[in-house]
Amino acid sequence: MHGPWSPLSIRVFRALWIAGLVSNIGTFMHIAAAAWTMTTLSDSPTLVGLVQTAWAVPGFLLALYAGAFADMVDRRRLISVASLLALVIAVSLAMLQWSGGLTAELLILGTFLESVALTLSAPAFMAITPELVDASRLPQAIGLDVVSRNIAQSIGPAFAGAIIAAINPGAVFALNAISFVGIVVVMQTNKSINKNSTDRAAINEVIKNGIKHVVGTRLLRNLALRLAIMLGVTSVLTSVLPIVAKQSLGVASSGYGLLSGALGIGSVTVVWVLPRIRAQYSVESITMSSAGIWSASTAVLASTTSMFVAFLALVICGACMMAMLNTIFSAFMVQLPNELRGRGSSLAMLMVWLGIAIGTFVWGATTSIVGVGDALVISAFVNLVFAIVNRFALRITILH
Repeated sequence: MHGPWSPLSIRVFRALWIAGLVSNIGTFMHIAAAAWTMTTLSDSPTLVGLVQTAWAVPGFLLALYAGAFADMVDRRRLISVASLLALVIAVSLAMLQWSGGLTAELLILGTFLESVALTLSAPAFMAITPELVDASRLPQAIGLDVVSRNIAQSIGPAFAGAIIAAINPGAVFALNAISFVGIVVVMQTNKSINKNSTDRAAINEVIKNGIKHVVGTRLLRNLALRLAIMLGVTSVLTSVLPIVAKQSLGVASSGYGLLSGALGIGSVTVVWVLPRIRAQYSVESITMSSAGIWSASTAVLASTTSMFVAFLALVICGACMMAMLNTIFSAFMVQLPNELRGRGSSLAMLMVWLGIAIGTFVWGATTSIVGVGDALVISAFVNLVFAIVNRFALRITILH
């Protein structure tokens, strides 16, 4: 049996994984810096929430076409072009911030376009992994991709907070731009990554068949809907966390970075024990327990003025969010036929972004009306209600 790090012995995969890790760190630095910068441009919780919505909407609008597009063109070139586009956008945001010309509208637009570029390349990244590793190492490679993202989520916001405190948000946007260089270099210097070609005229029919299969299969449909609902509710944390940092805890940008990183720390920690948990408990048991613990921790976050307590609550929330997301997403992918996994993964990505896009907007608006503390308490209650209702209305019959 191959160890969890064995795919890194493959040179091309190792190079791409390292480049992807750097890029992921830059991406989470951007998300944190954009949210914090908006609090300096506007006092509106709705606009702060719109930063997250702008990041999420492209995934909702483009996920299915991005998945099909990745099967129609040279994936290596697609990733390179998308990374270069993201680099140019990040440089533009840095220059605007340094020159004093950055407005709330331009920040939202830049964040939206950055997300568009990364959304276009995401399915191609997922499709390239099986080309780089053999079948026996594929599960470990997928696991390492998850680890990369969660390491980035753990340290990216903290780096962003420290850089904002020491320099300014423009420096974060500039570093995010630099983070894409490695991806472009790896794509252009490794010709072993295969090209792919599909009948371009059939793209809409290909997408339609994939959707028809998922919608027509009760278990897949239930899992997809639960992905969207879970992300919609738990997105309250990313939506209002800058306001929690400023208003409830009274911390500066560096403190906000630590709070954001706490979610990633919880996610990374739980990834290593999830296989053992899934072997002993059913999907329903894991999701229900995680929902209950998440709600309790969110209620604690709503009531505390202690940075230490808030950090611990967010670590627990991050672990529970990852447990729910990983368990539901893995169950979804396992149930897909091999020939539909590309389109299926894009559809799952669509549901994730749909939940985040709606959730961040709703929670931002809710916070504007009732305040940040009450919004967190409401989200904790709503999460419990949905967890109970979904167990019966969107039943998952997989035992393990």
